[in-house]
Amino acid sequence: MLWLIRAAAYGLSGLTIWSFFQGDADSSRLSAIHQHLALDSGQGMVFGVCAGISNYTGLDVTIIRLAWVVSAFYKGLGIGLYILAFLLMPMN
Repeated sequence: MLWLIRAAAYGLSGLTIWSFFQGDADSSRLSAIHQHLALDSGQGMVFGVCAGISNYTGLDVTIIRLAWVVSAFYKGLGIGLYILAFLLMPMN
């Protein structure tokens, strides 16, 4: 199971690097770099943690939710991290 988490982490970091270097450096792209990580209760299903991370990273919210579900099945780690993220992230 640890190899699955490592593979997901490497894939996510590779996707983040790829999306960072892709495209032109226009003003809308530069303003997206200065976003703050915050809860998005308007688009969220439970507390808005996954939607807030999706808004911050630019990844699809479904990918973020699947990562939370996979991590929840690994010794319940995802549930604890979700609650911790809810407590630490400010409201939008």
